[in-house]
Amino acid sequence: MKKFAMIFLAIFFSGFLLQSETIANVTSNKNLTLIIDRGAIDGVVSGLKGIVKAVYKEPSGEYTINIGIFTVRKVFERTAEVAIEIGKGLNPADARYVVFDQDLVSSESRSEISFPAKVEENADWHLEQGDKAADAGNTKSALEHYQKALALAPKNLVAQEKCSEMEKRIAGAEWKSKFQEYLKKADANYEKNNVKFAFLYLIEALRTFPEGRAEVKDRLVMMASEYPQELAEIFKEKRNELKDIRPQIDAMLETRAETKPLPKEPKAQETKYTEDFLQRIDGKAEKIMRNEKGHWEAVFARDITMIYIPAGEFTIGSPNREGDADEHPAHKVFLEGFWIGKTEVTFEQYDRFCAETGRKNSEDQGWGRGKRPVIYVSWNDARDYCNWLSQKTGLKFRLPSEAEWEKTARDYYPWGNVPPSASLANFNKDNMQTSLVGSYPQGASPYGVLDMAGNVWEWMADWYDPDFYQNSPRENPRGPQAGSERVVRGGSWENNSNLIRAANRTSENPDSKLNILGFRLVLDGQ
Repeated sequence: MKKFAMIFLAIFFSGFLLQSETIANVTSNKNLTLIIDRGAIDGVVSGLKGIVKAVYKEPSGEYTINIGIFTVRKVFERTAEVAIEIGKGLNPADARYVVFDQDLVSSESRSEISFPAKVEENADWHLEQGDKAADAGNTKSALEHYQKALALAPKNLVAQEKCSEMEKRIAGAEWKSKFQEYLKKADANYEKNNVKFAFLYLIEALRTFPEGRAEVKDRLVMMASEYPQELAEIFKEKRNELKDIRPQIDAMLETRAETKPLPKEPKAQETKYTEDFLQRIDGKAEKIMRNEKGHWEAVFARDITMIYIPAGEFTIGSPNREGDADEHPAHKVFLEGFWIGKTEVTFEQYDRFCAETGRKNSEDQGWGRGKRPVIYVSWNDARDYCNWLSQKTGLKFRLPSEAEWEKTARDYYPWGNVPPSASLANFNKDNMQTSLVGSYPQGASPYGVLDMAGNVWEWMADWYDPDFYQNSPRENPRGPQAGSERVVRGGSWENNSNLIRAANRTSENPDSKLNILGFRLVLDGQ
C-alpha cells in the first residue's frame, strides 16, 4: 500500500518523462489488462514493472499523470500483456502508455543482439504514414497504411474510422468517375436522337452518384421539353424498374412550370421486366429493388430478403501456401445466376414454419428468438424448411452449394482483406452468443449479403469430401454424390479469424443440432 500511495502522489508533480525511461504505447485494454506495443524482441520479459500513464486535455492545455502501476504477465514477439492496478476514482480505459522501471535493452545489448536499424512499424506509425499519403492525394496508399494499422490493433477506433473514411473516399471517387461516364453516354445518345438510352443512362448516373443531381436535372428538363411523348412512353415501359427513383424524377421535372409532369403509374397494369430472373419472380416477390451496392434484392413471404448473384466465373479455394489442404487446388468455376438470402434464416421465420406444420420449435439457448439466426436445426430440418417455403411461394428454394456460398462471400473475408474486428463480425467468443442478423453492415460481402463470417455456421447442400476440389466440375459444381457429412461454411460466434475466412471448408453430421449452426436460403435464378 505504501508503494501504491507513493505512486499516486506523483500525479500532482511533473508530467515529463526522463530520457532513461523506456516507454510502450497501449494498443488496447480490457478491464485491468492492457496490450502494449513492445515485446520479446524489445527486451520485455514477464515480471517487469512500471507506471501506467494517462494524457488528459483541458482548455488550458494537455497534461500527463500517473494513474497506476503494472506488471508484465505475458510476452509475445512484438507485444506484451500487462496487468494493472489503478488508483481509486481513476479509469483504466484512460491508459495511454506505460513506462518501465528500467531500460529494456541497453545500447551494449542492442549491438550484441544486432537488431536491424529500422523504424518500428506499429499501428501509430502506419496511421501517421496513412495521413501523409492522404494529404498528398495518394488514397490507395493511405488505405493500405490504415488497414495495416487496423491489422496490428484491431480495436483501435482511429484506425477503424480512418479505414472507413478512406474506403468511402475511394469509392466516392470511383462512383463520380462512373457518373461522368454515364453522362457522356447519355449526351452521345441524345445527339443521335436516341432518347430512350439517353434517359436510361441519366437514371443510372443519378443512382450511381446522387450528388450529381443538378447535372442530371438540367438534361432531364431539356429532354422532357423536347420529347415529352417519348419520355412518357419510356417511363410507362420501365415503370417498375424506376419505382425507387420516380419521386426524384418527378421533383426535378415539376420544378419547371412549363414542363408537364410524367403521367402517374397505372396501378392495374401488368409488371414487365426485361431480365429473365426478374420476370420469373415478378408477382411472387412483394418488393424488388436495387441495394446499396447496386445489386437486385427481392422480398418474399413478408420478410425473406434475397439478393441476386449474377452468372459468371470466379476462383474457388485458396492459393498455394495459404489455407488448409481441403481448399486446394484453387480453380475457376462457372455458376449460373442465383438468389441467396441476405441473412441467415431467423427464429421468427423458422417459427412460422413450425407453427404451420406442427413441428416442435428449435431451442434458443436462452438467448432469445425473433431476428436471431435459428440454431439447433439439423440439415434435414433446413431442407424441410426450404420445401415448405417452396410450396408457399411457388418458387424452388433450397440450400446453397458451397461454390455458390463462396462466390457470394468471396474475398479473403467477405468484406475484403482487412482482419476481422468487433465492427465486422460476431466471432472469437466476443459476445458468447449469436447476434441479431444484419448487426454487422460493415462486414457485408461485395453483393451486400450479410453475416457470412461468424455468428453461425451455415449448412450447405453438398456432401463433404476433402479432395473434391481435385476433380471438381468446372460448371455449377454441386459436391460429391454421397458422403457421411454435409459441408458447413462461414464460422460462428465462437470461432477465430482463421475459421471465418471465405475459403474455409469444414463439415458436420447432417443430424447435428448445435448452438453454432444455422442456415440461409438459395433460389435458382433461371
